[in-house]
Amino acid sequence: MEKKSRILYLLKYLHENSDESHPVSSTELMEYLESEGIKIHRTTINADVALMVEAGIDVITVRSSPNKYFIGDRQLELPELKMLVDAVASSKFITTKKSKQLIDKIGKLTSKKLCEELQREVYTERIIKPGNEQIYYTVDKIQEAIRTRKWMEFKYLEYNPDKKLVYKNRGYLYELCPLTTFWSDDRYYVVGYSKKHKKIATFRIDRIEKPEVTTVDAVPSPDDFDPSVYANQVFEMFDGKCEDIELKCTNDLMSVIVDKFGEQVETNTLGSTHFKATVEIQVSPRFYGWVFGFAGKISILGPEYVKEEYKELAKAVLD
Repeated sequence: MEKKSRILYLLKYLHENSDESHPVSSTELMEYLESEGIKIHRTTINADVALMVEAGIDVITVRSSPNKYFIGDRQLELPELKMLVDAVASSKFITTKKSKQLIDKIGKLTSKKLCEELQREVYTERIIKPGNEQIYYTVDKIQEAIRTRKWMEFKYLEYNPDKKLVYKNRGYLYELCPLTTFWSDDRYYVVGYSKKHKKIATFRIDRIEKPEVTTVDAVPSPDDFDPSVYANQVFEMFDGKCEDIELKCTNDLMSVIVDKFGEQVETNTLGSTHFKATVEIQVSPRFYGWVFGFAGKISILGPEYVKEEYKELAKAVLD
């Protein structure tokens, strides 16, 4: 029993205190074990490390006097952990408090020394974040409804003219058959069949409150529903009519179009300075606003009624 506990103590110390740049010596390991009330001989450490390696743990031995050891291959390497930390810190749907808690947990996946590097210039207070501390609970309820194929109910929040969050539609209880979740423009959304809208609808997860999974079986998923296609169509331009839109773009915007609509987007050259992109989206004022934001570098070629709606909207803004 003492041997098993000794190996666990060794593994814990190596995991928390060693990495390639910071190997720990056998002397350090012996001092740590003695502080835990475990007496050990230097040669025993080599035997225990050999057992760890045999069990599949990547403990690297640096031959020296005394020998030094460190955990080599970890489940997540430092660059991967840094990306996770940056994503959590900059996320607009995770609160400041939850961001700090999650970053602390990510830091425990590496050594204490490397964990210090994860704390570099991460200022969650400077990011515009929500105040809804129930976000984890809400995500869990959504995933439960998707997994068990049940309807869920919730109330939805919106800002009133006084900049206060209030229940939308006077506390209307929304009923949704969730199909999937997706992340767009650093916001987290749930997509599903809405009983109120009688169609596929999108809701921001951080605006959902009091979610509950019902005992009512979900409706079958539409055969033609593809989450990736839907995300491109919606394009944060909700509740519009889905259309194939032809856009005339200057050549320097090809990266913008590919980033937004994917590499499979249909494009054709238009002379030496422009190209045409045919994209499928839901037409709405937000789409027109996106086009307008490029200051003439993107124009709408068709359909004709979309061109006219855009002109009317632009005229209304100028008036």
